[in-house]
Amino acid sequence: MMKEKFIRTEALFKLALLAFFGVLYLLSISYPDKSRQFPQLIAVFTLIILSISLFIDFTQRRTDAGEISEVDDTELKVIDKETKRARKKRFWQAWGVILFSVAIGFIGGFLFTALFLFVGSALLFGERKNVFKNSVIAVFITIFVYILFQWVMKVPLLESILW
Repeated sequence: MMKEKFIRTEALFKLALLAFFGVLYLLSISYPDKSRQFPQLIAVFTLIILSISLFIDFTQRRTDAGEISEVDDTELKVIDKETKRARKKRFWQAWGVILFSVAIGFIGGFLFTALFLFVGSALLFGERKNVFKNSVIAVFITIFVYILFQWVMKVPLLESILW
C-alpha cells in the first residue's frame, strides 16, 4: 500500500497570504513617506509571523493520508441544541460588541473604539473569575495602541464628531 503525502490546507492558505502581503508591501513602496509607514509595518509584521508559521509547518513531520482515513467513528461529535444556541448567542454578542464599539468610535474616535472593543470582549467572553484581569489587560492594550499610533506614527486617533 502506497502512502501519499499531502500539504495541509492551512499551509496553502498561509502561502497565499504570504504572497498577498508581499504584493501589498511592494505596492506601498510608491506611497509618500508618511502614508507608507503603516501599511509597511503591518505587511512586515504579517510576513514575519507567516514565515515563522510556514517554517514550523514544513519542518514538522507530515501526516500520511492513510493514517487519517483510519480514524474510527468515535472521533465524531454530535452537537446538541443547547450548544448550538450558546454558540449562536456568543456570535451575536461578538457582533454587538463590534458594532457598539464602532458606533462609539464615530462619536469619540478610534481610541474609544479600541477601549470598548477590548473591554467588551473581556467582559463577555472571559471567565468570570478573570474579569478584572482581562479588563486591566484590555485597558493596557488600548494605551499601547494609543501610544503606538498617536505618538509614534502620528495617526490622529481622537478625531471624531466630538472633537
